[in-house]
Amino acid sequence: MEWPLRYRANPMTSRTDLTRVNRTLIMSVEMTLHMQQSSFEHGEPGVDILVRLSVDPVLFTFVGEALHVLLRRRTWQPFIGMWSLPGGINAAGEQLKETMLRELQRIGLGDIWVEQLKTFDRPPQYVDGTLTVPGRDPRGRVISVAYVGLVSPDRALLPADVDGLAWLPVDDLPELAFDHVEIVQYALWRLRNKILYSSVAFQLLPPEFTLTQLQKAYELVLGEQLDKRNFRRKVLDAGVVVETGHCTQQGTRRPARLYRFDDREFEFR
Repeated sequence: MEWPLRYRANPMTSRTDLTRVNRTLIMSVEMTLHMQQSSFEHGEPGVDILVRLSVDPVLFTFVGEALHVLLRRRTWQPFIGMWSLPGGINAAGEQLKETMLRELQRIGLGDIWVEQLKTFDRPPQYVDGTLTVPGRDPRGRVISVAYVGLVSPDRALLPADVDGLAWLPVDDLPELAFDHVEIVQYALWRLRNKILYSSVAFQLLPPEFTLTQLQKAYELVLGEQLDKRNFRRKVLDAGVVVETGHCTQQGTRRPARLYRFDDREFEFR
């Protein structure tokens, strides 16, 4: 597939991702043929009797010094045993935003920054009754409405009563179910662009932070190192942070000043 111009892919990892996507497509073909066999007996192949909507949030946080995404290991078909985004099917009579908030509440992240990302739809394609291209979901026509959300590290602790959830590094993802690897990659591309013209990076930080932590957030999202002097000058000149009067306590290291976000727009580019 073609990525937008600002997407910067690592050539080595892109081949691995392509291999994973191909394996997922093969599995999807097999499951589509198996799970839709009964529907073929009652209707014309390729005709959608029911179209469902799923809500799939892509949630990012920092674990150590790496950007992570929240995934859930599936314990049900299809793609049992594989990792996927922690989404859910939009219930009848429920707005999409309500479904998304319900899923976030269930995993203990009901009060975070989140916005709608994109709609992903790939219905199965048939030629003369034969499946030629599998849909994104072998169960039938399921359109994914994806959201992107940011979680500060101090809120990234997952509830013990929700099984199968884990934060996994974006740079070393396992094979994902459905088209979720595509959704994660698109969400990362969107975040890398949005961080340049908005103050969204502060959503990845605790209420009080050092300028070093702020710079690290930008570097981990963008995937590149930034000049310390230029970064601090740009941040301080914009007035986007305010000193709290507190300092870090790091043992024998020199205490660093703590700042807070001043709730205003900030363009880094």
